Amino acid sequence: MTHITPITKFDGWSVKREDLACWTSLEYPSGSKVRQYSEMAAKTAKIPHLSLPEYAPCIVGCSANSCMQVYVAATAKILNTKGIIYTAARKVRSDATLYAESMGAEIVEVKPGYLSVIKQRAHQRASELGQVVQWNPNLAIQDVIQQCQNIPPDTKRIIVPSGSGLVAAGVLAGCARYGLKNTVVVVATSTMLDFQKVLLRAGRASDGYTLPCSVFTPATSSYNDYAIQTLPDGTPLDPFYSAKSIHMLMTGDLLWPPGLRPVCSMPKDCQEKFKYWRGP
Repeated sequence: MTHITPITKFDGWSVKREDLACWTSLEYPSGSKVRQYSEMAAKTAKIPHLSLPEYAPCIVGCSANSCMQVYVAATAKILNTKGIIYTAARKVRSDATLYAESMGAEIVEVKPGYLSVIKQRAHQRASELGQVVQWNPNLAIQDVIQQCQNIPPDTKRIIVPSGSGLVAAGVLAGCARYGLKNTVVVVATSTMLDFQKVLLRAGRASDGYTLPCSVFTPATSSYNDYAIQTLPDGTPLDPFYSAKSIHMLMTGDLLWPPGLRPVCSMPKDCQEKFKYWRGP
């Protein structure tokens, strides 16, 4: 059974502590995708021996600053299997890609660095490998739905920073399933987020229940732009996701941070800002 992450109350607003999910140390990421991807990896063990399964390779195609390469590389390291990262070729590798490399992942730099080309190359490699850890969007959404169990019924708005939109779809469907009447604010961290696709996915996952009121806040800058923010207790917010949304909080709101990449995989000025943070 999935562990339900707690809710921390601050002055007038609260936080769904998905950043604490699967927290182990400063060297590894935490969050909902860590929980989800680890479970997917465990289900694709090649040889399920008594205690030493051989795990399939972990592979992803993503943008240079995407946290998915952090999750994938860290999971591969923990499972002692091969991690493979396809990402855009750059003159200087991003700190996220450098982190993936430090975890032992194979880095494949793609030119031209269009995301569609990167994903296509990764998909082709996965087909050649035959068996890899499969990212399952539907399972990810179901996982988020479960996490909606402890949302306080008096929550006015849930602020959800969104990249692909899977967490937002899960929150919308979860609120519908549990009869919550709050508004869900989907904050795009990328201009590529398709809000209509989010609503379609949420509708399919809601089992016929009516989705709550939703508001879409389109991205005002590139995904590669970032912000430096913390929670009131000093916990860093992911600079490419949650840190871009905290300014929206009002009394009665709940912030839903999807997770937290290791400080050592953040941009250099973030590393300097958070160098004395030692974890929750």
